[in-house]
Amino acid sequence: MISQDTIDRILDAADIVQIIEDFIPLKKRGVNLIACCPFHSEKTPSFTIFPKTGTFKCFGCGEQGNAVGFLMKHENMSYPQALKWVARKYNIDIQEENLTPIQEQEFREKEAMWIANDYLAKEYAKVLLLPQYKFARDYAYKRWGERFCTQMGIGFCPRDSKIVEDSYITDEIAEALHLRNKAGFDFFGGRITIPIKDRQQHVIGFTSRVLDESKPKYMNSSDSLIYNKSKSIFGIDTAWREAAKTERFYLVEGAPDCMRLQCIGVYNSVATLGTAWTEAHFNILKRAASHLCFLPDADPPKEGEQFGPGINAVIKSGELAMRLGFSVSVKQIPVSDVKQDPDTFCTSLAIFQAIEEHDFILWLADLLFSDEMITENRSKSVNRIADLLARINDETKVDIYISRLLKYSQKSVWKKSIERFRREHRENEAKEKAEKEEGLLKRYGFNVDRNKYYSIGDKGYYEWSNFTMEPLFHIKDSISPKRIYILRNTFGIEELVEMKQEDLVSISKFKQKVEGLGNFVWCASEKELTKLKSYLYEKTETAVQITQLGWQKDGFFAFGNGIYFDNAFIKVDDYGIVRIKDKGNYYLPAHSKIYFNDSKLFQFERRFVHQDLSSITLSKFSEQIFKVFGNNGKVGFCFYLATLFRDIVTRESRSFPILNLFGPKGSGKSELGHTLMSFFVADNVPPNIQNSTLPALNETVAAVANALVHIDEFKNDIDINKREFLKGLWDGTGRTRMNMDLDKKKETTAVDSGIILSGQEMATADIALFSRLIFLSFPKSDFSAEEKEAYQILKKVRTTGMTHLTLQILSFRNKVDTSFKEVYNATLQDVVEKLKDNPIEDRILLNWIGPLAVFRLLEQYIDVSISYKEMKKITIDGIKNQNSECRQNSELASFWNMVQYLVSEGEIIDGGDYKIEYVRNFKSSICTQQWLESRPVLLIQKTRVFMLYKKYGKAVGDTLLPEGSLKYYLENSKAYLGEKTARYDVYHKGILQYVKNEKKVGGSLIKQTTTHRSYCFDYSKIVESFDVNFEKTRLENNDVGSDGKEDDDGDSENEFKFD
Repeated sequence: MISQDTIDRILDAADIVQIIEDFIPLKKRGVNLIACCPFHSEKTPSFTIFPKTGTFKCFGCGEQGNAVGFLMKHENMSYPQALKWVARKYNIDIQEENLTPIQEQEFREKEAMWIANDYLAKEYAKVLLLPQYKFARDYAYKRWGERFCTQMGIGFCPRDSKIVEDSYITDEIAEALHLRNKAGFDFFGGRITIPIKDRQQHVIGFTSRVLDESKPKYMNSSDSLIYNKSKSIFGIDTAWREAAKTERFYLVEGAPDCMRLQCIGVYNSVATLGTAWTEAHFNILKRAASHLCFLPDADPPKEGEQFGPGINAVIKSGELAMRLGFSVSVKQIPVSDVKQDPDTFCTSLAIFQAIEEHDFILWLADLLFSDEMITENRSKSVNRIADLLARINDETKVDIYISRLLKYSQKSVWKKSIERFRREHRENEAKEKAEKEEGLLKRYGFNVDRNKYYSIGDKGYYEWSNFTMEPLFHIKDSISPKRIYILRNTFGIEELVEMKQEDLVSISKFKQKVEGLGNFVWCASEKELTKLKSYLYEKTETAVQITQLGWQKDGFFAFGNGIYFDNAFIKVDDYGIVRIKDKGNYYLPAHSKIYFNDSKLFQFERRFVHQDLSSITLSKFSEQIFKVFGNNGKVGFCFYLATLFRDIVTRESRSFPILNLFGPKGSGKSELGHTLMSFFVADNVPPNIQNSTLPALNETVAAVANALVHIDEFKNDIDINKREFLKGLWDGTGRTRMNMDLDKKKETTAVDSGIILSGQEMATADIALFSRLIFLSFPKSDFSAEEKEAYQILKKVRTTGMTHLTLQILSFRNKVDTSFKEVYNATLQDVVEKLKDNPIEDRILLNWIGPLAVFRLLEQYIDVSISYKEMKKITIDGIKNQNSECRQNSELASFWNMVQYLVSEGEIIDGGDYKIEYVRNFKSSICTQQWLESRPVLLIQKTRVFMLYKKYGKAVGDTLLPEGSLKYYLENSKAYLGEKTARYDVYHKGILQYVKNEKKVGGSLIKQTTTHRSYCFDYSKIVESFDVNFEKTRLENNDVGSDGKEDDDGDSENEFKFD
């Protein structure tokens, strides 16, 4: 079964527009898109896609859902199949969990419940449209509007109806979901029904409303296996995507308030279902956003209360949210004589936006403090606010709050109160930990005294060891799990140790490990060791080892010495651990004290670190790069920007180019590589591709994600396997090897880095590799004194590392993630328009678009001296230059130039070895074509042309492709149309041969012809790509005029009469 974390990542990545566009054409209509529904026949489009909510709805047949649901319906996929399809599209690794038989049974029950609720939701929606229930329909449409009701699947359950009874829903499922009342009628009889959906768009329950003012007004589904009011959140299915983009949720009291806000366009609104906000609710919301904005009901206070129920609820929920790490604000509806709530007050988006938003702490302080307060109450209010401030780790933020709160109390009072609460929080945590420890020792039946374990049984005192073990972390790893402990013996000696899981599986291995550390002796048996392990395991925190630095799927960027998350860098502790609240613990062993003295290990990880030793601005550093390296520096900088968001770029481009720096020794090519690498490492040591093994190169490129890797000393004569390896990097494929640790099956390393490849030779020996590059040439190797001085300044600046600039740019990730698709398509269209008169290799074009698009998106956020307009011109020039080099150096160009030469020398004869036919209908071994106008098709006789290519190529000393390689390139060229048998004239030593026409009397002769298997090409594309012309030989070499007519084979039969 696919893990929930993986499902969440898949749903986060799924772009409903991109996915549905793969199957049906869409048209833009306002902020949404429309199409003719693929699920029923229609001429007028009623199928609507809502990009903001990530959902679709057909207003004709009623089908609705998210991207995964579309695939399930349209492609007849199961839920797991649809998830895997999306995962493949967005390059997401699938993490699956093995279920126990009990878990499998529970999952099947859930599926049955989802199906039952979905069926009822559709049935209730149909009932709402029946003529006899117009009164219910009028109520719903008046309140929420017809379109919103249809989109939400709002329905009606008639009083005393038995829709459940008459359906296929089993009694067991109906009872588990409480779908019937005691009398056997539908539970929601006489009510408007509103489906409650989870994030996966499963209908997990219903909320319902009576049509009059009887009580209860609203009634929700009872708790079940798929619905729990303490955990389920109304509106989450619609709100999630918008909340993730805007980094905030709007929280309201009930489903009607949420529906009102979503109806007016505030899609990231959610509500509870008949309960207060709980920690479980907030833990779900935290996975999408870090800010919560509450909209309390504006109702009058009850007798004896200072505030109304709505305000009191928000105070309580806001305090809980802050304790859980959210930033919190409040939009308070103006108080009036009439009770107001978001449902009644927010009748338009403009009204909602006009409600002033306040920081929660300052809002709460304004509520709590009043001029008439006695000292005791003022003290209580200070303490209440100080308790919240004590939970904020950012001292600057705390100081800002205090400056805003000075009107209520003195600065010293606030400082003392905050420190007192921080101390109390620490003491409470320590007390809870001690109580838990005492309970564990009692449960497992042993004690700790003076750094040793012992127990007291029937035989008296029994000493287990002369040391204790403090468990630090369990390091999760599918191949080599580990545990970190501190061992302390009775002599005061302490050792920090990383123990493999195999060191703990038996007493002999355990004793060997601990005794190898020094005076650490285990005296007890395996039985006691098992008890100790159970005790240690229960109190051990878990951490995940980070094996690839850079961008992580958990949403942060990892250096060797810490993690950048939520706009802050968190350094590793002495044990190599980084703790991220609400995400987990992560292990970076390179900076653990365990390996502190071992210089041979983690060499790369110890260079890929954030040290924050420089204060140079991005503006000044980038300007120095541009000054030293010119346009090449500007392209390299954009490539660096694109690499930081490589995973986002490849969602659109499906590939990522290699940055190729070519030039003679001393030209500065490698120095640009070193400079770009300084955004990640202070001391760049690129591997030499000539000397490195394939496994070593594979390890290098796979070491990081969304970060740069530099490979130096490229030459065209490198091993063919290394050349193929480089080509594989373009689409993110590394080396394939046998996995000896797991199932001994082949596995291919995924490559997520941006590769810089520098060398003194242009990579044109293999045009397939050259077309996977962004090619930059460094022709100059002599520099002026001023240029040398500028380089020395740059070199000095970069030695301290520029990782602080990388962190600045990473802070814009959400903006890139949200807008990249739109900017990428606009940039591609922009560049294609400028190149419309230039035939460009598609792969080369797309290589350059990604970096340009990322720069275009970030231009408004970063301070650099270049503009999109300037970079677009540089990009277009770069594309033209690389395309020209590609054409001139292509193996195909060499072949076609040789054919051109042979034609001009009369060695290859028009009509005898090749011919050009103008046709509208064409059929070959691989295609059938119909063109509106006649198009020229080139047919060449394979055997003779290949023979002459080899013969004359060797004669002039050309480097020739093997025939197999030549055939491969020809058959995979864009001009290739397949093979067919064609008729050719017979020539002998350049003379056309004739034979007697046996069919006619009079001694007439006709041309001798024969048939050969031929390669067929789109001749226009050959001319366009390689600047050759074979048609002119018809005029230059045709010595005999003739009248031709088409024979049965479509060839021209020429007849000559002799006297």
